Formats: sequence, structure tokens, C-alpha cells
Amino acid sequence: MIFSGNEILFFVLGVISTLMVMGLISWNKQYHFKISEWIMLSIGFFMLLFCIAWSVSSVLEGEPRAASMGMLVFGLPALILLALSRRLILKK
Repeated sequence: MIFSGNEILFFVLGVISTLMVMGLISWNKQYHFKISEWIMLSIGFFMLLFCIAWSVSSVLEGEPRAASMGMLVFGLPALILLALSRRLILKK
């Protein structure tokens, strides 16, 4: 086998993080973020990437309960932070 699950995971995480950074830069040109919005978006995106990495690696190791708990513990706050920061940005 050429690629294992971890190699594909890191490749996908790299693609997702690149798209997130490009999206943030283009969105910043449109709305001119404040520092608090930058911090909230950065923490939210980092937690979302961590949630994806945690969940996929837990499933690959055969621990589906850890994957679901990781999605709950890391994914839910990430979505809340991203939604709140989006609301603050579009409120301007």
C-alpha cells in the first residue's frame, strides 16, 4: 500500500488549512477584521483542524468513542466560535 491513513490525513489537513488561510485573507480584504475577530477566527479554525485530526486518528486507531468525544469537545466550541465571529464580522 502506498499511502496509509495518517499520510492521507496530513495531506487533507494541509489542503484544508491552506484553503482556510486563503479564505481568511480574501475575507479580510472585504471586511477589515479587528484584532478580536482575528483571534476568534484563528482559535476557531485551529480547533476545527484539531477536531478533524483527533477524530480521524482516533478512528484509525480503533477508538470510535474517543473520536465522537473529540468531535463533541473540540468541534462544538470551534463551530460556536466561528459562528460568533462571523456574526460579529457581518454586523459591521
